[in-house]
Amino acid sequence: SLCPGYVEVDSFGPDDEYEDEEEIAYVTLDLGNVEPTLVPSVSSYRLIGLDTPTPYLQLAGTIFKGHHTSLLGSELLFTDAQHDVVHKRSISHVGTTDQRISFKEVRLQPKGASDEDLAAPTPMSKGKEKELRSLGSEQLVDRMTGKFVPEATPRSRARDKGKK
Repeated sequence: SLCPGYVEVDSFGPDDEYEDEEEIAYVTLDLGNVEPTLVPSVSSYRLIGLDTPTPYLQLAGTIFKGHHTSLLGSELLFTDAQHDVVHKRSISHVGTTDQRISFKEVRLQPKGASDEDLAAPTPMSKGKEKELRSLGSEQLVDRMTGKFVPEATPRSRARDKGKK
């Protein structure tokens, strides 16, 4: 014996004595005041640290930092149910939850970088104001798609005169 009162175990009992029970837990992800076109346009997401105090969510090029909240009551979760009649909509109950993760958009910076190193969001021409972030000397990232975008060049005056 290794210690008094303890017995060394050579083997465990048969596996059928142990039960594998799967538990499903639902958590509501609250994105707050997010761009309405962001969520439907994203086909995948990255959720990091769901079981940590500060989980992170990435949708396209947008990063969100979250914190867990215990609800006072329960939220009922529903999904669209399959229905034979085209014009009739029905829902079915999926589950309940008393946990919510509230997310806020954050701007990630490399360690040691100051605010002066990163440019402020810049509007694009032609009325499409996409917010861009500068990640270095000439790399711009579209906030909605997360892809690199070439820097917008100012239009020449010769082209502007013909449009007036």
